[in-house]
Amino acid sequence: MSLEEQREEIITELKALNAAVKRQNSIPRIFLTGVIYGIGFVVGSAILATIAIGIFGPTLADIPWVRDTFKAGTDFIRE
Repeated sequence: MSLEEQREEIITELKALNAAVKRQNSIPRIFLTGVIYGIGFVVGSAILATIAIGIFGPTLADIPWVRDTFKAGTDFIRE
């Protein structure tokens, strides 16, 4: 492979890399990535909170002010 062929191959690869970087740094892609990460954070947090409440719920229900607040909330919903 001659020096000129290598130079042309390098230039072709650099152009492809520049196009890929330009596409990755576009505003719509950055926005979409942020939305996807945000949704993942919310769903993951909800799953972890559900597991934590399931594990610690019976212990927290023994605290008097938690029990009273829960009872007041259920009474409010029933009315």
